[in-house]
Amino acid sequence: FSCAALALVLATSLVDALGSRVIDGETAERGQFPYQVTLTEKLLVLCGGVLVHERFFLTAAHCLFDTNNTLLSLNNLNVYYGSEKLFSNGKYNRIRSVLVHDQYEHGSTQYDLALVEVRRSFELSFNTQPVALAESALEEQQAVTVSGFGRTSEAGNTSFKLKHAELTTLSSGDCQEATGDGWYEGAICLDTSNGGGFCTGDYGGPAVFNGTLVGVGSYTVGGRCGTGQPDVFVDVGHFSGWVKAQIDEKESE
Repeated sequence: FSCAALALVLATSLVDALGSRVIDGETAERGQFPYQVTLTEKLLVLCGGVLVHERFFLTAAHCLFDTNNTLLSLNNLNVYYGSEKLFSNGKYNRIRSVLVHDQYEHGSTQYDLALVEVRRSFELSFNTQPVALAESALEEQQAVTVSGFGRTSEAGNTSFKLKHAELTTLSSGDCQEATGDGWYEGAICLDTSNGGGFCTGDYGGPAVFNGTLVGVGSYTVGGRCGTGQPDVFVDVGHFSGWVKAQIDEKESE
């Protein structure tokens, strides 16, 4: 094999192993989701993420910890961005620092939010743009768009391309009923009963409404995707003040 051919084979094998795409999702067009990023560890997909500033992206806090409740080594982490194709035509950035929400406890599903700072500014372009943060909670029965490179099911089918799906927000009461003791003010639930939704590799990724970021994916109720149980997201409107304060503090250093 030539070096290029070998790289393609390795990338193909990696994506096959990941089974990468949103459940029942449609293929994204070039530049359709310029805020989408992917958190990786040594070329393995950990989670999705969403660009909110030229130096920062949001993801789920749990994505940054190992099974021993230890923060992953930042030296082993990268963020992939700028392409609707996994590991093709995109760019990489290194991680400088991680700011986990101070109410998050590893192993808990609550306050599952982290702001990640990269070592150098993202190269903004048609394919790379931050998304605006929602300023208030989203009403129920609103259609939002989710996107990611996560599995299509627990078994997973292979796709090199970013996928997206439209889901509907549930009422606060329905969300509380679905999540039980895991509910907190700052969580929103999305209805996956029609088949779409997040899966492994998608969590940490965005839910967007009218061009603003309303949610960051946290988990699926019951722990298994594709079952029709709600996807639970961190309500960005509830935490936008925290996000902006952290960015302002970092920029003033």
